[in-house]
Amino acid sequence: MTVTPNRATVIAALLSILIACPMKGFGDEPDESAVPIRVGWQIPAVTQAGIVQVLKRTDVMARRGIEPRLVPYSFGTPEIEAALAGKLDVFFAGDQPTINLLARGGRWKIVARLYFDRVAIVVPPESPVSTLGELRGKRVASPFGSTAYREALLGQQSAGLDPDTDVENVNMDILDISDRIRTGGLENWGDMDAAAVWEPYASAFRLSGLTRNLSEKLALGVVAMSDDFVARNPDAATQFLVALTQAWHFFARNPERVLRSYNDDTKLDFTQEALLDAVKIDPNFHVQSLRDVDLELDEAIIATLEKHAAWGDTAWGDGSRIRQFVDQSLLSRARQEIADGQFEDLNVILPSIRAVESLRKRTDFGLDGIPLGVMFTFMTLIVLLAIEGGLWLGRRSQKQVEADSVRPVATLVGAVLGMMAFVIALTFGSATNRFDARKTALLEDVTAIQTAYLRADLLQEPHRTTVRSLLRDYVQVRAGIVHAYGDPERLRLVQRRATALQKDMWAHVEAMVAADGNTRMHTFFASALNDVFNLHTKRVVLGAYYRIPGFLWWALIVASCVAMVAVGFQFGISGRRRILTANVALALTFALVMVLAFDLDRAGEGMIAVNQQPMIDLYQSMSDPD
Repeated sequence: MTVTPNRATVIAALLSILIACPMKGFGDEPDESAVPIRVGWQIPAVTQAGIVQVLKRTDVMARRGIEPRLVPYSFGTPEIEAALAGKLDVFFAGDQPTINLLARGGRWKIVARLYFDRVAIVVPPESPVSTLGELRGKRVASPFGSTAYREALLGQQSAGLDPDTDVENVNMDILDISDRIRTGGLENWGDMDAAAVWEPYASAFRLSGLTRNLSEKLALGVVAMSDDFVARNPDAATQFLVALTQAWHFFARNPERVLRSYNDDTKLDFTQEALLDAVKIDPNFHVQSLRDVDLELDEAIIATLEKHAAWGDTAWGDGSRIRQFVDQSLLSRARQEIADGQFEDLNVILPSIRAVESLRKRTDFGLDGIPLGVMFTFMTLIVLLAIEGGLWLGRRSQKQVEADSVRPVATLVGAVLGMMAFVIALTFGSATNRFDARKTALLEDVTAIQTAYLRADLLQEPHRTTVRSLLRDYVQVRAGIVHAYGDPERLRLVQRRATALQKDMWAHVEAMVAADGNTRMHTFFASALNDVFNLHTKRVVLGAYYRIPGFLWWALIVASCVAMVAVGFQFGISGRRRILTANVALALTFALVMVLAFDLDRAGEGMIAVNQQPMIDLYQSMSDPD
């Protein structure tokens, strides 16, 4: 006998299954078991920075149960200070900064090799200096305490020079050195005759013809870990090295993608050619599988560490004591886990801005470029054609449709039209809300600029007159930018002008604070200026970017066509003749409503636009003589 369960029994069974099954929703808390880890790294060192990009942009750390905090530094000295202050758990750096950290009493261990790259002593391409020995009496810049600094001094010594008396070695940040080389000449760089740099600067300068190398040396980068962190989290320390190995493998397989992300983040504007030339030095860049990645400190590398330790501080003696600070037990466990395990490909969770922009372009259906007159004509024609198509289908189906079926069809058509009216109302309301938001942002912008202009009157000369003049120029930009929202190239140019004015105005704030300190008046004016800058961003976003998506417009057009086909179909199966006037009236009305919604959604275009008179009145009031 077959038993048919009743409705109550089925519902009860479904509820019990739902209750028994764990469900994950938006309100779930993140995994609190993940171990936080603070990693210090150096922005200008491309190979380690590329690895950091993988750690940041993929799920490799999360898969190993680690929650990373990646802390950037411009070079080794500030990173050492942070490590000594207990602000870091992992230390990415060249071997010399790491040796310096240990020499200053840091309770750290070198746990793995990170990378090989190149250090070069460079001069202007047409400099008369052609050998290291000719640096006598010259000024050589390098970041003191860095690997480049060490190689500069060792190179001078190898050429028979005394770095303390024969050469003027000056301490300079790598970013300052880069600026001087880029803006310097072919024969000299002002008061700097030569510099010691590392990758990717060495490759970038050489390939662009800005420098000529006097010498090149292979440099070593290492991974150091805090003793305290390892003691507290031995498993997490091992898993970090597993993640580091996976990051190297991902980097080797996706070099161009990783290096583009590095350029996007740092804004150092290196060419892909220079970056690839820099990273390909390391053998891990050429591995074929995860198990091929080698982070081991072999005997030759340890001997190099001993040599450099002996050079850097007499307390190291012959340097052999550095061995007690090398601990590869964590790396051995990580390598064993990699050898025994199966690893899936990493997922990119933070795509670069370029990737996000390309995705946006792929999903942009281009309705913004269609003039409103063309759109009105298009909508009118497409509605008329849809009605005619439905009428034709209805007449063809008239014989197959029974008389009793006509009324249900009419009901269905009414439901479709009602749903279409609801969707159009929502779209129209959304466009109206955006229009109102743009009006509100305009009034806020006018108020903020007027406040900054009034507060500028309280500043001391010459800042007062200059800042007020810049604000008047800025108002012209703000009044004109609304007409550039629909033209990306024009918008980019106007944005550059606005950004330049913002920088000029903020430079006056910095100059006043440097001269007089952070007074209350400076704070008031800086606060008003910040509001001006923020509202500029808000207005551009509302006008140029926050629009009803093109896909939604096309979906609405397609759905409207279906509804109009249904209207024509009802007329066809009912045997009624075509009423051309009614069809045209329906098409015109529908097209007009759609075009009105289009017009409201487009800032600075069409018949419906936010009145810029408040901004014009502000400019006139600012231009009136006091």
